[in-house]
Amino acid sequence: MDFLTTKQVAELLGVEPWRVRRLYETAALPEPGRFGGKRALPRSAVADVAIALRRRGWLPAVSPASTLQEAGRDG
Repeated sequence: MDFLTTKQVAELLGVEPWRVRRLYETAALPEPGRFGGKRALPRSAVADVAIALRRRGWLPAVSPASTLQEAGRDG
């Protein structure tokens, strides 16, 4: 299983890293495990992050990241 940091997920989705971190800080998403003090998000969580960002209005409904969301669900 591949893991990504919040910064890597933010880069994939084209948003600021603080927005992804905030989803976990506010319990909008369940806290993932950590590795070396950093959140270790499974690649499969990318789609859930995108959905949560959209709910907050931080990611457009249609974006270049759409294919990444589907890949995250299938991966």
